[in-house]
Amino acid sequence: IPRSRFAPVKTTNDLLALRSDAYVLTDDFRVVLDESRNGVPPNVKLDGQYKFTDRMEELMGSGKAPSLKECKKLVIEGDMKFAAGITIKGEVTIKNTGDKKRTVPPGIYDKDFDVTNVEYKEPGCGCVVA
Repeated sequence: IPRSRFAPVKTTNDLLALRSDAYVLTDDFRVVLDESRNGVPPNVKLDGQYKFTDRMEELMGSGKAPSLKECKKLVIEGDMKFAAGITIKGEVTIKNTGDKKRTVPPGIYDKDFDVTNVEYKEPGCGCVVA
């Protein structure tokens, strides 16, 4: 079966990419790479703790995958979750070297980012999210 007819998902790395905007749903309900990707999917490497889907779902704390349409490679190291409104461009490593789970704030990331000491306040609640 040619890749034009399906998007293979063998790991949570593949699943995260598939849930992003790097893939689109066609009128005939096929999931295919966005044309702007020129047939090359984003290279996603998740930390080993995200090997299973339940932990990958926790990583997407907002319930939505980050935008990977312009991402060449995304590496996630450490315990974290994504806020809504994250765009990854180019090759980016996001890491948390601490023991406490951290939230990656909304924004455009086009270079490596260390979230270890970031304290993000959720809009509307005034609470600090680790």
